[in-house]
Amino acid sequence: MKYRILYTLLLMVTMQAVAIAGDGTRRYANAFLEIPLGARAAGIGNAYVAVANDGTAFFWNPAGVALMHKREVTMMYANQFDGLGQYNFVGYSHQLSSAYAFSIGWIRYNVGDIPETSALGGSYNDHGNPDYDFSQYFHGRFSYADHALFFSFARMNQIKLNLGWLYSEFPMQIPIGINFKVIQGGTSGISGKNGVVTKDVNKSGIGVDLGTMIMFGISDLAESPNLGDFAMGLHIQDVTVTGVRYNAVSSSTRARDIVKPNLKFGMSYLHPVRTLKSNILFSYESNTRYGGDKHFGLEWDYMKTVALRLGRDDKLITYGAGIALWQIRLDYALSNHALGNVHRISAAYKF
Repeated sequence: MKYRILYTLLLMVTMQAVAIAGDGTRRYANAFLEIPLGARAAGIGNAYVAVANDGTAFFWNPAGVALMHKREVTMMYANQFDGLGQYNFVGYSHQLSSAYAFSIGWIRYNVGDIPETSALGGSYNDHGNPDYDFSQYFHGRFSYADHALFFSFARMNQIKLNLGWLYSEFPMQIPIGINFKVIQGGTSGISGKNGVVTKDVNKSGIGVDLGTMIMFGISDLAESPNLGDFAMGLHIQDVTVTGVRYNAVSSSTRARDIVKPNLKFGMSYLHPVRTLKSNILFSYESNTRYGGDKHFGLEWDYMKTVALRLGRDDKLITYGAGIALWQIRLDYALSNHALGNVHRISAAYKF
């Protein structure tokens, strides 16, 4: 009965999120949280909402935090667009019991060496003069950085269904999870001589995400040991409508951004290839924030030690690889972009 009430509430929240998400969502507010977290997820085209089972799970689907069976420290570094931006992450995940787990994650994205300039004066003819002094409009350089701190909690629910035609009950796993996130950001080094922005810009906000999964073995359903595991994932980002406020930079008025909910849905299937001691993962994901972007992923791993990955992140092709030895896992991903290639490296230590 309690599960029925819980998932009825989740369904109501989901329907409300879909209705709000389709109504003029601010596409670029908190855009740094749209940058993929984790080289494994990036390598399979960001189709991860129904896969998330590592130290980056809170970002893709907080329900995946419940799939952590050990303590894990995770880090990632990404060089965005040939050095234009720097992305850093560090997180810790901890299994409290067989049913409960939590994680803490910190994300930072910064862009440096940004020129501060004022509006051009003079005429077009003046600007075309090779001896024209443009330095009079230059007032130094500044940097911009965004930060997000996530606190995540998850619970694993184990249920068994009697489908009638099976000789035994059908087991399912249904984890649920929640994120509480604190967002801060701003500039550093603005002189105010540009004539518009008189001092450094700062912003802050808080938000909440919800997620769940439904996981079961196709082998249990079809009573065939040669089949694998299927999962569906649902992640509602900014379910409470995240507000971000800015300080007054040129007047007494404070600007405010609204980040409306985004609904992510995905499916995955992990198929064992026992003759080759391998597994093949197929994954899919879509969302409502960007007009229904589609993501597809493919991963092959050998003895859960070496992995090769290929994905499609909407219109971009992604590639990846990983290796796991002892308690350490290293992953790499490459994605091609018009602004330049993006390289991601992540590392995790389980203990």
